[in-house]
Amino acid sequence: MAVKDRRRSERYPTASIPVQLSDINGELTDLSMTGAAVVHRSPVTPGSPCTLIFPSHGGFYIPCQVLRSVVQVRRSGAGPEYVFRSAIEFAPIPSEQQSSFYEFLQIQIDKLHARRLEVEREHGGREPG
Repeated sequence: MAVKDRRRSERYPTASIPVQLSDINGELTDLSMTGAAVVHRSPVTPGSPCTLIFPSHGGFYIPCQVLRSVVQVRRSGAGPEYVFRSAIEFAPIPSEQQSSFYEFLQIQIDKLHARRLEVEREHGGREPG
């Protein structure tokens, strides 16, 4: 029996885009029109409201809510590092800000999609790995 996908829109993996989750520095690991995934080093409470900030894009602020947050272990030559991976859902955007919000997201997603196609072409249509 198939498991129903909870996602409402396609997610695009990102190349660790620096963001802030309210006052916590993090890395965006995927993005969609309705939410994102962020890796960070400080805990956040699922269900809590927050703001996703893109400092490198002129300080673009997106109100959101933490859906879930789990601890993960990153292994490297320097030893294990404990981080949090949080699923974020974007909050409803005021109507006067919707066009700029969706335009910003679409630009980011178009860039990610173009990069994915470029990588696939470089690897003969196969996923790298």
